[in-house]
Amino acid sequence: MADKAWVSFCISTYKRPELLTQQLTLLLTQTFKDFNIIISDNDPDASAKIVCESLNDQRIKYYNNGDNLGMIKSFNKSIERAETDYIVMVTDDDPIEPEFLSYFYNIYKQHPQYSIYCGFARKNKRPLKIEYINKKNFIQEIIDPAKTYDLLWSSSVIKKIDAISVGLIPDYGSPHLADHAFLALAGNVNGGVIVNKMFSSITSHNTNFSKSHFESYLSGCKGFYQIFSGLNYSSKKIASNVASKHLQKWFIGCVFNLKKYYTIKKPDSNLVMQINEFADTILKLDFMKKFKFRFKAKEFIFQIKKKSGLLS
Repeated sequence: MADKAWVSFCISTYKRPELLTQQLTLLLTQTFKDFNIIISDNDPDASAKIVCESLNDQRIKYYNNGDNLGMIKSFNKSIERAETDYIVMVTDDDPIEPEFLSYFYNIYKQHPQYSIYCGFARKNKRPLKIEYINKKNFIQEIIDPAKTYDLLWSSSVIKKIDAISVGLIPDYGSPHLADHAFLALAGNVNGGVIVNKMFSSITSHNTNFSKSHFESYLSGCKGFYQIFSGLNYSSKKIASNVASKHLQKWFIGCVFNLKKYYTIKKPDSNLVMQINEFADTILKLDFMKKFKFRFKAKEFIFQIKKKSGLLS
């Protein structure tokens, strides 16, 4: 192993020791061993410390933030604390395949000039197809849902110096879509390699941030759009257009997943009403009004399924 590891997994956590234990145990099964794990603990009581110590692996680097900095600032702290040239952003609960680092390290060794090496779900591409995307086209290629329909930062290896050059993860008052914006901005520095395969997934459970904090959906929607509509890009119109398409897919997906969850799995009519209220507010935004008809059509189908007992 080299004196300095190749990559660091950068994690922010807050009072979820059981989930963190599972995540760290899984990360330590990576077949490529030359990595560190940076833990930024938002819990002033240091609930994650005992987890890190119990695993007794020198690659795990624990840091307590002192105060609860919030998710984005804590994630950014983990990037700053990383001493490696490359980083992987990962939550304390989303699993990553053991072959992930090995796979991308081999690609990186052959093509070291890119800012990001990622596994995303691409439309109309064969499985495991490798694409080399230049910086001019990177934002459109991953933000446009007609080209990339699923992406996660935990399925991406990012060059740390390029992450720093774009100002780290954007903090616009909400974690929603900040990860997607970060990936697009980082890849806009020197382009990226995209493999048509997801190497990680999202774990759904009752403590997901997205299951509550409904006010953050509005600020997330506004913040994401403002980044790309104000970007000094080769075509500002293209950037704002694909950002709008990305928001439409994300927004409708989130709203109806939430409504389904609080209708079937954990029935709560009051929370469903709150979801409807924040959805109505978002659809009044100038750049979201054009999706109102599509949203209403989805709502019509949802209500039919609900009455027919077909929601599952």
